[in-house]
Amino acid sequence: MPKERNWIKPALARGETVVGLMVSELKTPMLGAFVDAAGLDFAIVDQEHGAYSPDTLSAIITGFRGCAARPFVRIAETRREYVLTALELGAAGVLVPHVESGAEAAEIVRYGRYAPEGDRGLSLCRAHTDFRRVDKRAYLPKANAEVLLMAQVENRAAIENLDDILATPGLDLAFIGPSDLSASLDIDGSLRAPEMRQVIDTVIAAARRHGVAVGIQTYDLEVAAQLIAQGVGLVSINTDANALIGALSSGLAELRKWTGGAQAAV
Repeated sequence: MPKERNWIKPALARGETVVGLMVSELKTPMLGAFVDAAGLDFAIVDQEHGAYSPDTLSAIITGFRGCAARPFVRIAETRREYVLTALELGAAGVLVPHVESGAEAAEIVRYGRYAPEGDRGLSLCRAHTDFRRVDKRAYLPKANAEVLLMAQVENRAAIENLDDILATPGLDLAFIGPSDLSASLDIDGSLRAPEMRQVIDTVIAAARRHGVAVGIQTYDLEVAAQLIAQGVGLVSINTDANALIGALSSGLAELRKWTGGAQAAV
């Protein structure tokens, strides 16, 4: 039987914090090794804003084998084939954007869990089983227990229907999307803005009522630390493009400081 595919889910249940990043541009099978070497716990491969075909996803997810870091996929929308493809390729879970109702959250669970908890298609000698034949009676409950199903809370409808969404049996995590929330609610998108913090507090309180974990995307590490103290367990602290550009521009600025601003002529 395959080894535990998702140690992150029980860690969240114990109240521990996991830290990773959102990936929208990198398409290398070495991504898992990069993330692991950086000491991060996960990467979310973004099909909503990134251009990742199933073939590319397959290569990227395969690269996480042997790594402690876990691969998640943010699919483009709530559709059976998107959920199924990501999980069949070996993703430890899926993040679904723009979830607006309990009915939509129930669809995520239906597509992401095997019967009797859901209606996930059954094909067992695949990447998600490391192409090994498994005992169905033992594997299906284990797979259902390990998969992390995440709904992104990022618009007015989601806030209005928050309790219905988070009360959905089998939904594991509410992921806060500050940028889209700020646009939908017409408020300041900064995590330091009082209106945004009030919305975040509302999501955290609702998640606590329903026994659901909370995640967020942010670049503000000081605020991230505060939110972790409030109970936010899964924190994406950067994106691949921002991390690469930030590191290179910071290094260049440091070099120019030591060279008096000199650079090669173009």
